[in-house]
Amino acid sequence: MRVGLYTVFSLLFVIGVAVATYMVNPGTFSFEVFGINMPKLPIAVWIALPVAILVIFSILHMMFYSTKNFFNIRKLKADAKKLEDGVYWSLIQEPTSVTYSSEEMKRSASILAESYITPNTLDSSSISDKIKDAAKVITKINSGEYVELNKQKFAKHLSENNPIEIKNNFNKLNSDPSFALKVIEFSDKYSNELLEVALDSVAKEQDMYTLKKYAKVLGKDRFFLLLNRAESGEDIGFSSEMISSFIKEYSFDCKDYYKLAKATLGSFEPDSNLANFKTLQEDSDAAIPAYIYLLFKYEMLDKVRDILDDSSDDEYKALKAFYSLKKSKYNYKIDDILGSDSICK
Repeated sequence: MRVGLYTVFSLLFVIGVAVATYMVNPGTFSFEVFGINMPKLPIAVWIALPVAILVIFSILHMMFYSTKNFFNIRKLKADAKKLEDGVYWSLIQEPTSVTYSSEEMKRSASILAESYITPNTLDSSSISDKIKDAAKVITKINSGEYVELNKQKFAKHLSENNPIEIKNNFNKLNSDPSFALKVIEFSDKYSNELLEVALDSVAKEQDMYTLKKYAKVLGKDRFFLLLNRAESGEDIGFSSEMISSFIKEYSFDCKDYYKLAKATLGSFEPDSNLANFKTLQEDSDAAIPAYIYLLFKYEMLDKVRDILDDSSDDEYKALKAFYSLKKSKYNYKIDDILGSDSICK
């Protein structure tokens, strides 16, 4: 019962007791307490007085517990709001430590500061709009859809390495291959995992003209992916000048030059290809076996002989053995006998 309503009815009850007593006995009465003579008052007053005192103390009692209950409810509401915040931060995968007033709430809800929440369904109408809106966006992202996060209220709270942000960027990369170039251009703003996927993507999609300025970050392995595309007949701007632009960024060994030589066979004219590799072998001894390999492919045995004759006895043994076979008129093909391991031995 509300204190105000209780007070009104209690006052009416005291008055009713006084009136009823007066109607029964309208006389007066006085008595002595600890030697003190009390004033002579109507008997109705003396009967109603203890009732009134009881009412006053009961009202004070109710006011005390109502006040206490009011503050408890306030604390509970504050904890409920903090709990909602804790759920929200865990939902957007930025768990934050929250201090609760209630020990019971603290024991059970503190786990949110160390957990991620993944929404499954959003059917409940009792979920707050703040949580429901965030959950809808996160559900879309988890399903592989790209969402413009800068339009979402919670986006400003996401850290650079937030899993939601990273997943959304992967979704954009899958739906918009051109985004890969932006990731490479501004690689300091994105995770290493996203950068690696972006590099794989451009190696499969972009031409060598576009990727020329990213040659160093692209790496040697992805450069050979480009070679495979050129070797399969795809027009990606494959040229001697482009090869030079790329390989100057890498540390090539003999096997790398051999792979390059095999990739160029179907793309360049013999004279152009040999001129290019002659330059390469002048700059690096590691390119010499690949240059000899091309000479064999183009059946230029005189030039092979000149290089092999100028080499030491322990150099190019496999190539020298193959040259002996060719000189003996055996019609072997170099690819049928020698591979990168033997050529570069």
